[in-house]
Amino acid sequence: MKYGLILVAVLALILSVCFAPGVTISGAVSSSSTSLLGCSLEVPMDKNQASNVLVAGQTWERARVNIQNLGSEPLHNVTVLIEVPQDLKIKASSQLYSITKEGQNLKAEIGDLSPGQSAGLLLDVKPPASIKFKKEVPLKIHVVYPGGEQQSEQTISIVPPPSWLTYFTILASLLLFAGILVAVKHFGVLELFSTVDLITIALLAAIIAVVFRYVSKLINLGWFDGLVIAIPTVILMVVALQLVRKPGTATLLFACVLLISVVVWGSQIMWLGFYLAEGVVVDVLVFLFGMDYADRRLTAAVYGISRGMVSTLVFYMLYAPVEWKISYAPWYIGVQLALACAGGLIGGLLGYDTAVKMSGARL
Repeated sequence: MKYGLILVAVLALILSVCFAPGVTISGAVSSSSTSLLGCSLEVPMDKNQASNVLVAGQTWERARVNIQNLGSEPLHNVTVLIEVPQDLKIKASSQLYSITKEGQNLKAEIGDLSPGQSAGLLLDVKPPASIKFKKEVPLKIHVVYPGGEQQSEQTISIVPPPSWLTYFTILASLLLFAGILVAVKHFGVLELFSTVDLITIALLAAIIAVVFRYVSKLINLGWFDGLVIAIPTVILMVVALQLVRKPGTATLLFACVLLISVVVWGSQIMWLGFYLAEGVVVDVLVFLFGMDYADRRLTAAVYGISRGMVSTLVFYMLYAPVEWKISYAPWYIGVQLALACAGGLIGGLLGYDTAVKMSGARL
């Protein structure tokens, strides 16, 4: 099989993702090795996000305090006191244990814990609406039981969203877009595109923006959404490059994808920089490779991988922290980057064969 080795490599990548070490990472608090109790704090509870990091302006985030009896004797009348810093708002969800709140402090009556038994306290925490600089705040956990007590402290980092970088990106995107329009009008670039070229780009953009996005919403594959969506997107991108064969084809394609998404899905114009980055990097590579419009399998694969790298890094390191107030874990960004590159590689190779057949049929 022509792509047998590539498919085997991608399968190995998928299997490695399923057993990625980051899935089992938890935010353990400091405690004594000889302690009878084990204490840990998970915040956020979503393992994909950076551990013990909250983004300012975020809505309520789920957290959990875990208490475990590590000794060989049962512990009776265990009480947990949680001292929350002023920079965080906190509330307790309805659960099995009796929890009372006094100001910023929570008191939970756990009761008895048998050897090896664990108890989990579900909490909701909310960072401040905005901060100027990164701040680290301590959350103290004090566990009391007859005959002993234990105190632990967890440091939570509150980081501001990269607003200044976002504003700069949006401004740069608008200036770039305006520059493209000026260049198109001044140099008559748009005249290079025939009516058939524009219709081809619009149809391919509509398939990417409507069909593929609808399928991704209908079939949620979690971690592998980026891989699955990258393959057909890159295939159509390579097809557009080979069929149209004009400077700026990729940029125009993804700009159309954004405009269609704005109309159909209500996407915000702030995503202009994200879509332009996908197209510009490909058009720059086309120029650097001597106006090679994915005419070789190698260049088609390079364009697909480059598109995947740029879109993934821009999304997870810039747009996600700003749009959804989420700070993703570095290992998760690395996994998504690998999956996007794998999807770009497969899409580039399949797109080359598809484009060659379509070009032959057109002729």
